[in-house]
Formats: sequence, structure tokens, C-alpha cells
Amino acid sequence: MEAHNTDSTKKILLGYFDANLEKLFDKRASERVRALTFNIQAFTTNQQHPKFMEDNLITLLDRCLISITKGSGDEISLAANTIGLMAVTADDRAHELYVESLPVLSRVLNRGSSCSKIIECMTLLAFFGAKDCEETENSMQRIWEFIHKISVSTGNANKHSLSILPAAISAWTFLLASMDGRRLSYKYWRGVISYFFRLLEETDEEALGLAVCEALTLILETDSLEKFSDRCSNINKDEIKEKLKNFILKFREQDHDQNQDYNEELDFIYDVINLFEDDDCPQASINISGHLLTLSTYSQIIQFNYLKRFLGSGFEVHMMGNKLLQNVFDFTPKIHVHYETLWEEPTVTYFVPEARTKKTRQRLFMSPNSAYNKARTQLLNKNRDLTKRGSISEAGE
Repeated sequence: MEAHNTDSTKKILLGYFDANLEKLFDKRASERVRALTFNIQAFTTNQQHPKFMEDNLITLLDRCLISITKGSGDEISLAANTIGLMAVTADDRAHELYVESLPVLSRVLNRGSSCSKIIECMTLLAFFGAKDCEETENSMQRIWEFIHKISVSTGNANKHSLSILPAAISAWTFLLASMDGRRLSYKYWRGVISYFFRLLEETDEEALGLAVCEALTLILETDSLEKFSDRCSNINKDEIKEKLKNFILKFREQDHDQNQDYNEELDFIYDVINLFEDDDCPQASINISGHLLTLSTYSQIIQFNYLKRFLGSGFEVHMMGNKLLQNVFDFTPKIHVHYETLWEEPTVTYFVPEARTKKTRQRLFMSPNSAYNKARTQLLNKNRDLTKRGSISEAGE
């Protein structure tokens, strides 16, 4: 009965996915938005249907890319969000999504208010879909070019650019957290540290200051400062630590109490810098549905925070059931197996003060109404029920 109910649920879910895929071909934007919203809810809660994904992955991707290139407003954001969620759940086909999507997303990156969602989508595609460091670094380059395009310095940036810049820097930092510092190219990231220093000096925006502090702290952990420095300067670790600490102390002195989250994040970065000075690493332990996840580097903490923000309420569901995400954090939830006794033999023990005569034994064991036979009948019925459920045959296999 339980298996039948599960099959019925899967058929119903598959029907919903098929129907919503059809709506993505609809000429009305409202119908396409409704279909994309359904997909996001399903993917976020990790309820995507395996058969649907296998048969329709590229069709769904194509419709989302069309929505991004030809749609507007909410439709672009929802389509980009859908592709990002597909990357999280596509397993071995994530690289296919990466290859098909990256050129299209790069072309539309500068489009209005949806830029942050498109950057987020590119970032997740690279994180889950890039097959090697070169492909990841390629995506990092595209994001870095976008960062420079919207603002050479915050003094020349408009209000819209300032709202996008923290998201772009956080995305770049997230991908850097997945890289081995020794594999980074020497030619792409010259001047990054100086650029971030300039942003810290010029900005009073909380989100931007936090994004830059996270990036610089991660650069410290990569132990590859020479790849992020100017050709003619020799910025050392102590300079970066001093710059970060001074910014955080200055930030504390200002009136930023209206956003406690930023204060706590900056305080944490301050503690991480102190750990680096002691040649130690930050550690964090998080309870995931009763299971302990341990993060032992700042890179892992950056990855955890980014993915948790993206998945929102669906993060724990994915951590418990999404192998791709579990592999990222080397997280294996313990499965509690319930063992059920498959067969029992009845035993009855009597303590009879008088001698056990033949008549006594007959009354205790051979009579149809004896306690022994009653117990035996009950166990036979129980074993028969187990056999019907297939438990005994499965145990034999």
C-alpha cells in the first residue's frame, strides 16, 4: 500500500512538472511566471522528479534562457533562479548546464535590476558545473570584468551599481573559496588587493564593506598574495590584516546598530584574522536536522553561508538528501535503521512443584488450549503477516 501511494505521488508530481513546462511556451508572461514559481518551489524543497529531469532538462533550460533574454522584471529573476537551482540538483549533468548557459548569461549580464540574480546563476553553474579550475576561473573573470564595468571606484558609481556591487563581489569570493590558491593564474588577478583597499577607504555602505572584508580575509587564507598584488608592490599579510582591523574598528565606532547582522559578521571576521595571526583556522559546528556539520576553514564557511542564503528554507532539506551538496561539505547524515524481528519461536517455562507426570506435560504442552499452543498460534500469525509484506523474502536476498 505504501509503495502504491509513493508511485501515485510521483505520477502526480510528474504531471505537474509536464504541465508547467508547457506553460513556459505560453505567450502570456503571467503564465510563464506562474510556471517558473512552481519550479522554484519544487527545486528548493528538493522535490524535482528524476524522470522529468532526465527527459526535459535541456528543454527546461532553453525556456529559462529565452525568458532571461526576452522577458523582463520578475520573469528574468525567476528564470535565473530556476537555472541556479537546476545546477544544484542536476548531478552529473551540471556541466551540460554550465556550457549551454554561460555564453547567454554573459551577454545579458548588464541588464537592469536582474543583474544580481544573473550573477548568482552564473556563480552556481560554475561552482557545480565547471569541470576544472580553468572553467571556474573563467567565470570568475567574467564576474570581475562586470565589477569593473559598473564601478571603477564607488565615487563614480550610481545608487543602482552600489546595490549590485556587494552581490558581485560575494559571488566572486564564493568561487574563489572553491579554488586551490596554487592553481590560480598569475595574469588575471593583479591589482585585486589594491582595488579592495580603495573600496574600503571610500565606502560607507555596510553591505559593500562586509563583502570586501570577506574577500580580503579569504585572500589571506589562500596564501597566494603575490597573485592578487600589483606588479610593483609587495603587499604583505600584515598590511591586509591591519587594513581590515582598522576598517572594522572604524565601523564599530559609527552608528550601524540598525543592522546587527553586519556587526556580527564583521566581528567574526575580526576573530578570524586573530586566528590567522596565531596560525590557526576558524571552525564552526552547525546542527543540520540533528546531525553535526563541521566547517574547519574560512573557505568552507564562505561556501556554507552563500549556499544557505541561496536555498533559504530548503537548505536543510538539500543537505539531508542532495548528494551533490553533501559532497561539497563532506557531510554524511547517519541513517537510523529500524531492525524488526522476522521470525520467533515460542518458549514457555513452568515451575511446577510437584513431579512432572505424563498427564501434567500433556496438559501444559499438548492440549489445544495450553499456554504454549496459544503462544505458538500468535507467533505463527505474526510471521504470516511478515511474509505477506515481503520481509522474509527480502531478508533471504
